Amino acid sequence: MANYKYEYVANTIKEKILCGVYKSGSKLPSIQMLAKELSLNTDTVIRAYKWLESEHLIYAVAKSGYYVVKSTDVIEEGATIIDMLTTSPANEVNPYKDFYHCMEKAISLYEHKLFAYSPTKGMPELINILQKHMVNYQIFAKEQDIFMTSGAQQALFILASMSFPSGQNTILVEQPTYPVMLETIRVNNASVIGIHRTANGLDLAELERIFAQNTIKFFYLMPRFQNPIGFSYSNRQKKEILRLAKKYHVYIVEDDYLADLELNPRNDPFAAFDVDNIVIYVRSFSKTLLPGLRLGMAIIPKPLQEEFTKRKNAIDLNSSVFSQGALEIYLRSSMYEMHIKRTKAFYKEKMELLSKECKKELKNLARCYIPSTGIFAYIEVEHFSAESFIAKLEKNGLKAMSTNSAYIDGFAHSEGIRLCTCKADTQSIARAVQILRQALLDGDNHSV
Repeated sequence: MANYKYEYVANTIKEKILCGVYKSGSKLPSIQMLAKELSLNTDTVIRAYKWLESEHLIYAVAKSGYYVVKSTDVIEEGATIIDMLTTSPANEVNPYKDFYHCMEKAISLYEHKLFAYSPTKGMPELINILQKHMVNYQIFAKEQDIFMTSGAQQALFILASMSFPSGQNTILVEQPTYPVMLETIRVNNASVIGIHRTANGLDLAELERIFAQNTIKFFYLMPRFQNPIGFSYSNRQKKEILRLAKKYHVYIVEDDYLADLELNPRNDPFAAFDVDNIVIYVRSFSKTLLPGLRLGMAIIPKPLQEEFTKRKNAIDLNSSVFSQGALEIYLRSSMYEMHIKRTKAFYKEKMELLSKECKKELKNLARCYIPSTGIFAYIEVEHFSAESFIAKLEKNGLKAMSTNSAYIDGFAHSEGIRLCTCKADTQSIARAVQILRQALLDGDNHSV
């Protein structure tokens, strides 16, 4: 029983965090909104939020509000669910404090500029530092070709909705692919077809047939650590895909969302091999920085820039100037480099452990694809319905995702599940594989 009103408010919010009503990384109601909803004064709500902050359940972002740090779900009293579903960055490597300092610095450095409109394509200061930053990935873009967006998702939405100079109107996607991209294509009523992607890449003969027989305006793909299956292309395949794209006048939309986790400096993005300006390079700062930052970037070839700018301007005039200013300071400092070094080691260790456990426990039970790093691994559950398999896993304490939502309706595919390592600690990973093993051995699963 709470003795004070602020304790009641704090306990109510805590309960919603623990049961998943407020998800990890999500924004909480504003102080004024919650005070009005509960008929309390704002001081009470402030005390409640401060208490939750001291418990490391939430954190404050200057001029933005309060966000959930960690959510722990329970299946029954005393039994904690292992979360291998949530894709927001792990709390252990989130640079909250460093980025908070950058936001404070941005206010003092840019002052009133942060609270006025900026150019639609982004703050010149940030674009300047990004142009230099991208050289580290062997991408030598011009500043005039770089556009800031409200997350990579906004760039993908604009590209899916806009017309291309070629007049071609069909989007080609890997199968499986990023589920949100499929939804973006659906809401834009765009025509879409798929091509099967394996650990070895694509069937290039099949790719050429698709290019030749369809009016493809762009081919959307993820070059490395693909969502949902974790696959990466070899440099040889990238060059061959680019050769075919050039031959058939197809743009490549490269979603390089996990570029910062690459371990091999020789694994370059498609954009590094592009000499014909047919690659539209898109990346986000959500998965390796802060999801609430909502900043992405796109390198747009000149023939597409006018239409892209027009649609970007119609959506939101400009992306958050405050976030752009803070990111510019963060990239310019040594903090970003230190953060990425720490993050690489963090996810590499998790994938190595997951690989070790799967080889030991799931041998001859399922096909497993565990990349050397990244955040996603793929388990093919050949003899089961993925949806019923996911339900059984959750009943036994493990949250994961079926890959069915990552396919175009009617596209033939294997039943599989995606495991995300963001929120699972090392002890949980070992236990998760044990749960997987038991579910695979359990004859009560519904066969496909």
